Amino acid sequence: MGESHDGADTTLFERQREHLFFTWSAQRDVQPLTIVEAAGPRFRTLEDGWLWDLESQVYNVNVGHRHAHLQARMTAQIQELPAAAPNAALPIRAELGELLRRHTGLHRAFLTTGGSEATENAIKIARLVTGRSKIVTRRSSYHGATLAVLGVAGDARKEPYARHLAPAFHIDDPYPWTPETPSSWVRSLEALIEREGPETIAAVLLEGFTGTNGMQLPPQDFWPRARALCDAHGILLIDDEIFSGFGRTGRWFAHEHFLGGHTPDMMIVGKGLTSGYAPLAGVVVAEHVAAHFDTNKLWCGLTTYAHPVSCAAAVGSIEVLEREQLIANARDRGETLRARLTAMREAGLITSARGLGLMWLVELDRPAAPLHAKFRAQGAYVPFRGHNLFLCPPLCVTDSDINTIVDLLAAVLADAT
Repeated sequence: MGESHDGADTTLFERQREHLFFTWSAQRDVQPLTIVEAAGPRFRTLEDGWLWDLESQVYNVNVGHRHAHLQARMTAQIQELPAAAPNAALPIRAELGELLRRHTGLHRAFLTTGGSEATENAIKIARLVTGRSKIVTRRSSYHGATLAVLGVAGDARKEPYARHLAPAFHIDDPYPWTPETPSSWVRSLEALIEREGPETIAAVLLEGFTGTNGMQLPPQDFWPRARALCDAHGILLIDDEIFSGFGRTGRWFAHEHFLGGHTPDMMIVGKGLTSGYAPLAGVVVAEHVAAHFDTNKLWCGLTTYAHPVSCAAAVGSIEVLEREQLIANARDRGETLRARLTAMREAGLITSARGLGLMWLVELDRPAAPLHAKFRAQGAYVPFRGHNLFLCPPLCVTDSDINTIVDLLAAVLADAT
């Protein structure tokens, strides 16, 4: 077995790179990350030992690693029935549908294997129901990586394909907004609807709370006004909670911070739905949207639709969130994190910090990339982009964990100044 000086299995890394792509990367630039075990809010690698998982793998391991109840749910389903056709009625599918109804307040779900597929099907459903075509999104939005979804969103990862994509319809969302101009997002949405003609717009698609494109807290008037405009013009309001859902922000879904008891017409879910233990995402729709398909054909389908083992993972994950009160924990631990990051800002170690629950962005006065290896060497896996760090640990962290993590970050940043 080939090993580097620190004991990492370089042969395994090279074997994998030879025959499997790594995502979002030039393959020669990928650095080894060999995960050998995980538990709770941490995972262990051959390269660096135990690391605090501040990315929750892909912002999805909400209940933490290797949770016994969730694993048991999946194992029981594998033993009972590991595969079934999309139209088969199964107890685990019915159970998941009822849980989604209870927690989203919406009526019926279409399940997919990933968030991009869920967004694509949300767009298809919106167009089928309204008979309109245009999808409005924020300029800073990200909703998935398939061509259709990249086309409607504003993320820079669409650029290699831009000349092949249809024109997009974006709400301008300057940030940070000031108290004197809180309605700039609203004015942009109103102008866009008037310019394009509301009769042409199928849906306004918004992230519950924007992820790695900035975690930008919206003006207080934005979500309520978007809801009112959609109601006035027969436009569907779609809430993308793939990143921010299932407790990440200290509420079941991030829109609960902003919509004042109202609900969207459709909600896209993923990531924390199964806590990443199995591939599953979906779009959940209100009763008036679901009713359209009582008599009209739903032109949507997937081979692994509502996969029984993935459904079991989702049921197990939701049960853990409920029983262990992890959403309240995310809210409370988020306040600890807020206080510690405020102190770091006052000490001059960071430029700013913003977030909700356990979904935080830390802005630095320098590029973050050179710090990534330093954090790993000291015991934390910290995702980054540009000048920003993202702190999104599993929702099972304790106050002691938060303080240990922040002490580690502060030490590395102080040493790097």
